[in-house]
Amino acid sequence: MEDEVARLRAEVAELRRLLVKHQFAGLTPIGSVGVCPECAGAAPPEGTGHRRGCALAAALAATAV
Repeated sequence: MEDEVARLRAEVAELRRLLVKHQFAGLTPIGSVGVCPECAGAAPPEGTGHRRGCALAAALAATAV
């Protein structure tokens, strides 16, 4: 039980860090394909998505389970 609590606290801390760092990340110009504010990876088909080691990609993958 303590391992689960520690894991969740670490996940919350990482998500809060990303939220503070990218508080205006939702503002994407009209017509823009958008890029990840953490790794600057462009969305397909113009790009290949998140780059290796991207914290946002890891957080999104963890919540998709």
